[in-house]
Amino acid sequence: MKKMLFLSRKLGILQRILVIAVLPLIIITLSTNISALSVKDTFHNISLSTVEILHNNGYDVEVHNAITEDGYVLELHRIPRSKSGQEPTKNYPVFLHHGIFGSSADWVLAGANMSLPMQLADDGHDVWLANCRGNTYSKNHVSLTVKEKYFWNFSLHEIGKYDLPAAIDYILSESNTSQLHYIGYSMGTTVFFIMASERPEYHIKIRSQISLAPVAYMSNSRSIINYIAPYGKYVNAMLQTISNGRLMPHSTIQSYLAFTMCREKLMRNLICAKCIIFSICGSDPYDFDSDLIPIISGHYPAGTSSKLAAHFAQFMMNDNFSQYDYGPVMNLHYYNSTIPPMYNLESNQVPTTLFYGDNDLIADVKDVAKLKSQLPKLMDFVLVDNPYCNHLDFMWSINVNSQINDPIKAILKETDVMAWKYTGPRPSTTIQETNNDGLSNAVDRMPNSINNMETLPDLDFFEENLDTIIAKTMPRSVEENDVTEFQRQREVLNIILRNLMNFIKSIDMRKKSLQDGFTNELSEWNDHVATRLARIQTFLLGV
Repeated sequence: MKKMLFLSRKLGILQRILVIAVLPLIIITLSTNISALSVKDTFHNISLSTVEILHNNGYDVEVHNAITEDGYVLELHRIPRSKSGQEPTKNYPVFLHHGIFGSSADWVLAGANMSLPMQLADDGHDVWLANCRGNTYSKNHVSLTVKEKYFWNFSLHEIGKYDLPAAIDYILSESNTSQLHYIGYSMGTTVFFIMASERPEYHIKIRSQISLAPVAYMSNSRSIINYIAPYGKYVNAMLQTISNGRLMPHSTIQSYLAFTMCREKLMRNLICAKCIIFSICGSDPYDFDSDLIPIISGHYPAGTSSKLAAHFAQFMMNDNFSQYDYGPVMNLHYYNSTIPPMYNLESNQVPTTLFYGDNDLIADVKDVAKLKSQLPKLMDFVLVDNPYCNHLDFMWSINVNSQINDPIKAILKETDVMAWKYTGPRPSTTIQETNNDGLSNAVDRMPNSINNMETLPDLDFFEENLDTIIAKTMPRSVEENDVTEFQRQREVLNIILRNLMNFIKSIDMRKKSLQDGFTNELSEWNDHVATRLARIQTFLLGV
């Protein structure tokens, strides 16, 4: 009874969570199995597989499977030679890993003119693309199926500890080399730093490591998803029941909806870019190639586990880089400690280069600087030459070649020489602090105790602080004209989000009205039954 009363008190909060965060995920999850062949035909050209994209761009591609220690079958995509058919001339293969909810397609969907892997293949590298467990291409296991809850019982830790070593060993065996170059984007950097901490025997197998938009610490994240992070574990618990822990898998219906909404230029720029992408990743109205959004939506999101997303939420809530936090009691069971163990970044002996953006809301400059300070073999710390560089510009900027791809090629050209040795860091770029509007402590730092539902912010909190939350996602204006652009963007986002909150409130009021009506009817029925029972009892006593 006590538990039922607790759940009843939390009904309002739960409803808000469902509407704001969970319901879209549930719709995407449940739509995965919907048959929609006619829909697929409508936009077949934007939903090609990684293999098909590479073939269409004139490259040979191989599909390989690596099996992890815990039984997951990872699909690796290899570009074995250049577009002209030339075999690799470089000494070491290159292994690229995607970000959260991503897949190998993310690296190639923009075509050869922007694709780093295709360009590296043309430069003579043997190129391999990762697909972590649970995404579109890695949904197999030696004994489990995706319908089983245990299949989705993984966080970032398992990808770093098991997926990367399995893929690296497979690549080195196939290429008959002793080392490889590793390039990670976003989550691809996170899992590398986890592997470096948990599997130090792999340090010697990595020739060089390049981190794009590196993510380890996230407490200074200014992304709007920072305000959903306190719900991370609660959402994870709900999805364990609803979808066995599967989160945002790729589906035809999902891609069609995103493609339809973002196809027209007005909707693409106003809603998809400015209101969704820019509020999450950072506003870049000049360099981010918004024309790619319909194509991106054909591949992204590619699916992962809700536990992995909760692990990222944990990084946002705490200023540390640690293993998954199960809570004090279960931590004792798993770790023999009430707190999860920290990953040891200072033990990493791999020569590492960090590329970061001044306007990356997810990998904030302060967090990247903290990561930098703990890496003993830092090669370089590169600030992308674009004051509005956001989290996606590392992959899909119109200037990605000059700002990202060409510098990476220069690093690989140096480190691929067999006689090359790490001799220390280059002169570091001065970290420039981004001047963002200050917020109150309540908004700047969400409550850290996500096990206590009383501390979670409700809809009234978001409505009261919406202006400052939006302001925090805006970059510092460099040019005078930019002030007007970002002010307009802020106003549009404010209008849309306030209308969304009003819609949620109307649902709340309608729901409360229905509940009150049902409660009144139930009360009247109870009174009626009680009256009849009393009459029957009186009659029987009289007899």
